[in-house]
This record gives sequence, C-alpha cells and structure tokens, in this order.
Amino acid sequence: MNINIWLTLLGILGVIIGLIARIKSRHPIAPAPTERPNPFDGNTPLPYAHRPIMTQTELQVYDKLLQALPDYMVFAQVQVSRVVESPPEDNLYWFNFINRLSYDFVVCRTDGTPIAAIEIDDDTHNIPERQETDTRKDLATQAAGISMLRWEVRDIPTKNQIRQSIEQIDAQFDHNVV
Repeated sequence: MNINIWLTLLGILGVIIGLIARIKSRHPIAPAPTERPNPFDGNTPLPYAHRPIMTQTELQVYDKLLQALPDYMVFAQVQVSRVVESPPEDNLYWFNFINRLSYDFVVCRTDGTPIAAIEIDDDTHNIPERQETDTRKDLATQAAGISMLRWEVRDIPTKNQIRQSIEQIDAQFDHNVV
C-alpha cells in the first residue's frame, strides 16, 4: 500500500481516538459500586435520624381535636390499610389501590371503631398527582362506610363545629355500615 493511504488511515484513527477520549472526559465512567454496608455487623452506623410525625399545622389541629372530642379516640398519620380492609378476592389489586396512603387523622369510638377520617388540605392538594391520590383515598373510605372530612388549612372548624360534626357522623354511623 501507498504510504499516503497509511498516513491517512493513521490520521483517521487518531481523530477517532481523540473523539472517544473527549466524549469519555465529558461523561466519566461511574466508579465501581462499593459494597453495601452491613447493618448487622455491629460496626456500621445507620444513617437514620428522627423527624416529627406531624407538621406544625397538624399539631395544632390534633390539639383542637383532642379538646373537642374527649369521648373519642383520635389517631394521627394512620395508614389507610389499617382502617380499610381489602376484599379477599383480588386482594393484591385492592390492597395496592390503598397501599402507602395515609390519613392525617382518624376518629374512633372508644371501642376502636373508626367513624371518620380527616384530611387537612393545603395547596399541595391542587397538584394532579395528589388529586389522584386524594380520589383513591376518598373512594376507599366511602366504600368502607367511613366519613371523610376534608378541611382547608385556612378554614379549620372550631372545636364546637368539630364536636357537632363528629357527633352527627357517630349518630348516623350504625345506619351506614354495610
């Protein structure tokens, strides 16, 4: 072969190697994953920290609920699946429909029967994904015969209004249970 062809091929190869090197420098290869820590070895500090289970607003509402409803049990941050039972047939589908959803508050009779779920709605409830979650929660709660109360964060009822609302729900509850 002619030396000019060899030089041309060598030049093209050099350009290709240069381009590859340039691309790799822009997108460095991720380092090989390190071994995951073993939380059971007794030497590995776990990366967890405590955090409040309620926001400041939720704490204020919780305090108001406790004062307004001394004859009821009030629970905060309750998983929907602890209150609403999925049917044995197609259990996984219906469980997944409510899985990972929680109520801000659940009001129960003193025998532990849930009669109302309460949600404090702020501006985040206007986000489409959140609205879909709220709809799933509302549908499941209604199907279980439990009242769903939604209060705007800027318009929380008074203690007297809360008491009247829950007493009315309680009086009608036995008639609504399927």
